[in-house]
Amino acid sequence: MTGEEADRADEVWTYAGRREHKGKRLFAWHDPRGAKRFFSKLPGLTIGGRYTISVSRDDDDKNVTVYGEARYTGERIDDEQMRREMEALDVAAAARLAAQARDRSDARRKALDDAVGPLAAIARKLAFGHERDAFLAHVIRRITRDW
Repeated sequence: MTGEEADRADEVWTYAGRREHKGKRLFAWHDPRGAKRFFSKLPGLTIGGRYTISVSRDDDDKNVTVYGEARYTGERIDDEQMRREMEALDVAAAARLAAQARDRSDARRKALDDAVGPLAAIARKLAFGHERDAFLAHVIRRITRDW
């Protein structure tokens, strides 16, 4: 057993749900010492659920390293009010993240619409189908030529 493995301990933490920070999704946890911890790659399923997590801590207890995945113990916290608050914060974070994703998608769609707009205006002026087909073929050749 290496020194790093010897410093590891299994602790029971409470999963507090998703949070949003600077547009990124984080998973919130409450450790047994009362500290709130946030991780980008340590999800849980049950908000207010108790999970066993293998961790190591530095000497001043500021940095915590998590090893492996969280394992659900089958238990939940007793404080229903706290669990409801955790769920409300989770729902709010999910809504903010979804809105940000929609905004990014809308921005990409608008940029594409802005680029295609002048081409569509030219295509509307073409009276015959074969002219539109030739125009479209020309546009496709120009776009794919640089690939």
